[in-house]
Amino acid sequence: MKKLNLPVIRENLPPSKSLSMDDYVEFIKLHRKYTFDRKAHEDWGKRSVVIVPFVLK
Repeated sequence: MKKLNLPVIRENLPPSKSLSMDDYVEFIKLHRKYTFDRKAHEDWGKRSVVIVPFVLK
């Protein structure tokens, strides 16, 4: 495996902010509104359906 030469972060990270459940729900709604493609999701769902019966012997 090739060794990665990643940068070393020497500074302190900014303090993290935890979201309340209401803030999280608003974030998810915003994400779905602007990034979720319903047509692509439905097309993917139609292609991923299994049409061959599965039987254990």
